[in-house]
Amino acid sequence: MMINDELTTLINKRKNIHPDDPSISDIWNEMVNILKDNENETISLLNKCDKEELYWLSEIFEDLSYKFQSKRFIECLLELQEKYPDIELEEDIKFAVQSLDKKKS
Repeated sequence: MMINDELTTLINKRKNIHPDDPSISDIWNEMVNILKDNENETISLLNKCDKEELYWLSEIFEDLSYKFQSKRFIECLLELQEKYPDIELEEDIKFAVQSLDKKKS
């Protein structure tokens, strides 16, 4: 799947740069652009990620939550939190719920 190859390349780029490198936001934007258009594919891909991939992708979960604003995405995050409890997704889940609440108001 092409999306996987692109994300793998971006994850590797992200891993190999300094945490204060300003190009991080460009990498995040590219990741979001790849994943934002199809929630079903994104959820499927996230469910297939290994722990390390998920750790790096978790940096963009707030952006994806804002784009999707869906219970299904929140459920996916909850399942991933259960699957990988040492990847801290609590704040991402809270943000996803808040995004959904804002959509309702």
